[in-house]
Amino acid sequence: MIQRVEAGRELAAGALEQLGKSLPELVNQGVTCISVDTSKVVEFDSLTLQAVLEFDALARSRGLEVVIDKPSVVLEQALVITGLAERLDVRDPGGASVGDRVRAAQGNPS
Repeated sequence: MIQRVEAGRELAAGALEQLGKSLPELVNQGVTCISVDTSKVVEFDSLTLQAVLEFDALARSRGLEVVIDKPSVVLEQALVITGLAERLDVRDPGGASVGDRVRAAQGNPS
C-alpha cells in the first residue's frame, strides 16, 4: 500500500522528523511505500536536504520505499546539484527517474 504525503510551500526538517516518528504505525498498517509530493515546495534549506536523506534511510531500514514525487523546479535543481537525485528515488511528473536522467546526461547510464 502506498501512503501519499503532500508537502506545502515549505519542506521543513521538523515535518520529516514527525513523519519518521509515524513509520512504525505506517508499517503496522501495511504501508510499503511513502510517496512525498513535493511539487509545491519552494522553501527549504540544507538541513532539510539532510533530513530528507535521513528520513529515506530510516524508512528503508524499516522496509519501506520512499519516492520524492514531482519535485518543484527549485527543489529538483537542488537535488541534482547536491547529488541527492542520484541517491534518492526522485520521480518527475511523468514518473521518470530524475537520477537516471542525470546519469544519462553525464554518459553514465544506470
